Amino acid sequence: MGKSEIIAGLDMGSSRVTCVIAERDEEHNKIRVLAGASAPCKGLKGGVVVNIEETARAVEHVMDAAESKANEVVGEVYLGVRGSHINAFDNRGGYNIARTDKEITSEDVANVIESAKTIQLSPDHEILHVIPQGFSLDRQRGVPNPIGMEGALLEVGVHIVTASSPIINNLMKSVSKGGFRVVDTIYTLLAVGELVVSEEEKDLGCLLIDSGGQTTSIGIYSEGSIHFSKEIAIGGDHITRDIAYGLGTTMAVAQEIKEKYGAVLSTMIEEDKLINITRLDARTKKEVKPRELLDFIQPRAEEIFEKINQFVQVSNYAELPGGAILTGGGSLLKGMPEAAEELLDLRQARLGLPAQEILQCPEEYMTQSYLGAVALVCYPHLKAWNTDVPGPARGGSMEKKVWRWFKDLF
Repeated sequence: MGKSEIIAGLDMGSSRVTCVIAERDEEHNKIRVLAGASAPCKGLKGGVVVNIEETARAVEHVMDAAESKANEVVGEVYLGVRGSHINAFDNRGGYNIARTDKEITSEDVANVIESAKTIQLSPDHEILHVIPQGFSLDRQRGVPNPIGMEGALLEVGVHIVTASSPIINNLMKSVSKGGFRVVDTIYTLLAVGELVVSEEEKDLGCLLIDSGGQTTSIGIYSEGSIHFSKEIAIGGDHITRDIAYGLGTTMAVAQEIKEKYGAVLSTMIEEDKLINITRLDARTKKEVKPRELLDFIQPRAEEIFEKINQFVQVSNYAELPGGAILTGGGSLLKGMPEAAEELLDLRQARLGLPAQEILQCPEEYMTQSYLGAVALVCYPHLKAWNTDVPGPARGGSMEKKVWRWFKDLF
């Protein structure tokens, strides 16, 4: 019998905390989601802690609720982070094999990845992830696994993700005050990408759009690896706020009618419906037609896609035959995939759904609102985790992680 391990993912969203508790079944190589919980959090804004006590209470609340449902107790979590403080870029590293024996070892691979991390960072920033994209040996590119080969110059391309150290520390303090320890800090976009983007899409070149409440995360894949990622400070809450302001109602009412009747495209509007809304004074009623919502939804949706397109065009990876994969709560607005195709000039766009090969998950948690937390419990056990070589502060032996990567690949 293979052993199982209880793991938890805690996704710190734009203004919401979501967790999932799962069981890793090593015998069958499956992640089984046991339970989850989600709650709004006034202590978070755009993925950044603005009130530690509020955030700690939200963490404790959702974790307690999930533990109760799962009938399990967890002490540590994989922490998912996002927000405009996160920056990412590609870099290259090189390492000369000075030995008489030119056979590449796992230690050489660890050293070349370490060389790619030699970058200038401001004192208040740290490296979250260093993800190898591919190796070159004596200038010959396209080497997937250099271990065992011979050469004098080993090079690697990497995608580096950095974050604000104070912001990360405040998130970790909130988790600690909530009664839990952080195993590792993960950029949620990367975890989501490994769960919903297929290998074929990564090879062709595709765009991942993870739409949160106050931020939108984008990732561009090409030749099998991520090459560009960016946080944009605009999201679904901006559309909700526009509706609330335009109709003179509360954010809660605006969110409800957006989800029930809202659409990005006029062709998806139900013309014969009338929507009864309660105004801000909680007494006055008003009737509106669904088409009126377009006046608030379309301009903001166009702005979001315009900002996305601007970053795609400067990324050097503007050709995306694999299309777009949309995730997050904002992706559920009617017509978002179709709008992505039209406004980003793509051949295809689809909603991102978790890969079923490794995941067993109740329907309750197979939703966009839980996708980030589900991705976090899967990410450490997907291939990408083993290609991700964290900095010393994140713990673990680099050479061991590199060796695990190649062991899993072959």
